[in-house]
Amino acid sequence: MEKMEGRNTKVTKRQSRVTDKQTSPDSPNSIRDQESVAVLKKEIRRLEAENKNLREHIAVLSASPRQPVQSSGDSVREQHNFFKYSNARRY
Repeated sequence: MEKMEGRNTKVTKRQSRVTDKQTSPDSPNSIRDQESVAVLKKEIRRLEAENKNLREHIAVLSASPRQPVQSSGDSVREQHNFFKYSNARRY
């Protein structure tokens, strides 16, 4: 039973050392992590701004009235010319 208690104290001592190393603000890993977090946050802000601009662009495009590609007058004129000149080729 005493061996188990001795093992448990060793385990808790090891765990506390590991957590102390991980939370140390001066460690090189911590500094790199902070830098990568800052870069990722900056990238997130950029992507959110791009997303906002794209959503506004979509709203403008969907709200604007669409112009017909060809007016009815142009369509009638084109049809008239088609029949007029297709008859001339037959002769």
